[in-house]
Amino acid sequence: MAAGVALAPGVAGASASLDDVRSVAAAGAVTVVDARAPAACLAKSVRGAHCLPAADFLGPHGRLASFRQIFWLLGTAGLSGREHVLVVGDDPVERDFVAGMLYLSGQRKVSILTRAVARGAGLASDALGPGRPRAMLRNPIYQGTVRGDDIVLRTELARMLAARNAPAMLDGRSEAEYWGEHIRAWRGGHVPGAQSLPMGAARRELAGGHLDLPAGRTFVVYGHDAFESVAYFTLLRAAGMDARVLLEGWADWANHPDLPVASETYPDRAVPPVPVAAAPAPARWLVSLSLFNLLAVLALAGGLAYAWKRRI
Repeated sequence: MAAGVALAPGVAGASASLDDVRSVAAAGAVTVVDARAPAACLAKSVRGAHCLPAADFLGPHGRLASFRQIFWLLGTAGLSGREHVLVVGDDPVERDFVAGMLYLSGQRKVSILTRAVARGAGLASDALGPGRPRAMLRNPIYQGTVRGDDIVLRTELARMLAARNAPAMLDGRSEAEYWGEHIRAWRGGHVPGAQSLPMGAARRELAGGHLDLPAGRTFVVYGHDAFESVAYFTLLRAAGMDARVLLEGWADWANHPDLPVASETYPDRAVPPVPVAAAPAPARWLVSLSLFNLLAVLALAGGLAYAWKRRI
């Protein structure tokens, strides 16, 4: 492998074995997938890379598409599930999310190029060029099998907690979110029993060659939502950790009021000001009556003054 270019182990468990990083663009070596936005991918990527942005896996409000929809998506990106895919990008969270979704969807082998494509990714200039957009139809038809054993559903985790059989868990959100100080869901806190290991901190520790976690244990990991949870899962699996992912993340758990939460908090609800009714404008008859009374008082005062003078 060329000096200075890191290729993370494939999240499927096997290490990539490219003797020269320039071979990523060679026909038949690997299939390159660019996780960036289409405009960036089409402008300049690894030559011939398939443009498959992270946003294409997500629906309204960041909800993860169904695997049936994802399989259609992968077919339009030119994938069958049998390829060795190399995922490239600039933002590590987007890149890891796409790599994780490919792995969970049953892609045969997935590797990650950890250098940013926008800065050349350590590749020779002749390996760079425009990417290719997704097609309107599937070609080929994607035939992967979902790796369900690596996915933990909300209902499954709830049953384990109720049976006092909680697995080891890692919360990849910030510490402020973990303790309920910062809330992005219906309520704040964390899944009971989960340990805090923010994704940013884990990435820095792995870059330094050390992640202090017990060996030989399987962790259930999650982030805020599906996007962050899958990216967090990929980061840890690529580092060799045995991990499963709570697919829809904390937001899905927190939004179900019957599920237990540790360090539970709720957002401050702004109390709307009590509306003060404007004083109604005086009715016309009231104005007229007031004027009449004023004139009557003046007339009475004038009459009394005249009578006083005659008496004198």
